[in-house]
Amino acid sequence: MANKAISLDELRAHLDRAKERISLEKHAILKLYPLASPFNRDEYAFAYRRAEQIGMRGITKKLSEIAWLPMQLDASAEIITPSQTAMKRWLTSAMITHPSSEQFGNDFIHALARTGVKYGWEDGEVPRLASRIGGLFRDLSCLVGLVYYCTWLTENHITVIELSNPSDLGRTVEELAMLMESPQILRQLRAREQDDNARAARSFLPGAESVITKPKKRERSDFQLIINDDYVDPMVTV
Repeated sequence: MANKAISLDELRAHLDRAKERISLEKHAILKLYPLASPFNRDEYAFAYRRAEQIGMRGITKKLSEIAWLPMQLDASAEIITPSQTAMKRWLTSAMITHPSSEQFGNDFIHALARTGVKYGWEDGEVPRLASRIGGLFRDLSCLVGLVYYCTWLTENHITVIELSNPSDLGRTVEELAMLMESPQILRQLRAREQDDNARAARSFLPGAESVITKPKKRERSDFQLIINDDYVDPMVTV
């Protein structure tokens, strides 16, 4: 696919649409395979711990595809439960509630645990969902990277770039990463820096004041100043 010129405003519009797609994918995953009633809480707790390991492997594998990005989501902080206190509280509660992140853990892992409970851990749906969750985290990381690159381009006054498919997050972030290191960008930045230095030097040359636009003579104001004899300056120590 041939590259085409695109403005940063157009790219940001693509990013907004990507955010919507990611949000829809998130909600679709979280709705999968509701837990049937009744269920055994102890069995579910073991299922959740197993899903936590499987889910983390799926996420890590997908994030490894974009390990070169300048910044990524910390998936382990999002997924791995640091303490089992909340789970134990849910297990021993007199009220039996369906497990979710409101009780403990992470909703993506709950979706994966429900999949294992419904189909069994050897069923192909378990690794497929783990990969799908990993893909969502990868897309979120790509989105974070693209926001970073857009900010950098804006700060360096680069408003138009060439991309092959702005709707493809992975491809776009890869192309922008290559663009950041390209001789083309370096030449533009050096040329702008030289132009800024030349402009600054000209301002110190003899006669430079002749090319500087002088401020217009202030017009007479219709307002009059009134001296307030009762005013006390708070900055003056009495």
